[in-house]
Amino acid sequence: MSGPPVVSADSASARANADLVVRFFTEVLAKGQADAALPFLADDFVDRDPAQTNDAGRDGVVTKLKALWSAFPDGRFTLQDIVAAGERVAARSVFTGTQTGAFGPLAPTGKRVSVTFSDFYRMADGRIAEHWHNFDEAGLMRQLGAGA
Repeated sequence: MSGPPVVSADSASARANADLVVRFFTEVLAKGQADAALPFLADDFVDRDPAQTNDAGRDGVVTKLKALWSAFPDGRFTLQDIVAAGERVAARSVFTGTQTGAFGPLAPTGKRVSVTFSDFYRMADGRIAEHWHNFDEAGLMRQLGAGA
């Protein structure tokens, strides 16, 4: 899908929350700008990533994004859809990139990947307070030659 994402919201405040997530994708995830994430995140932000082994707060997000872009320097997220209701925002996106750096235990493969993501956010006071995500991890590993 090219062009702006499809945005659905059930109220003006939900639309404002959705617009903030669109800006987060546009200014951070679509550009590979990890440090630009901080103004979008609440001071008490919590990343509910089940694989999170380090800091689940704001600094942990920056560290995680920097590691991702170290492995996939051209890696970018393209936002597809946003659905917002109250303080909750759901986003569907696609991550594409070429693995030219180490990705966890995987040595660089030079392979290009395309992986779907579903992200869920709880917003508070105009910032992202919590984040959960699911992605096609098996598909990613298969594209990198590490999966079945």
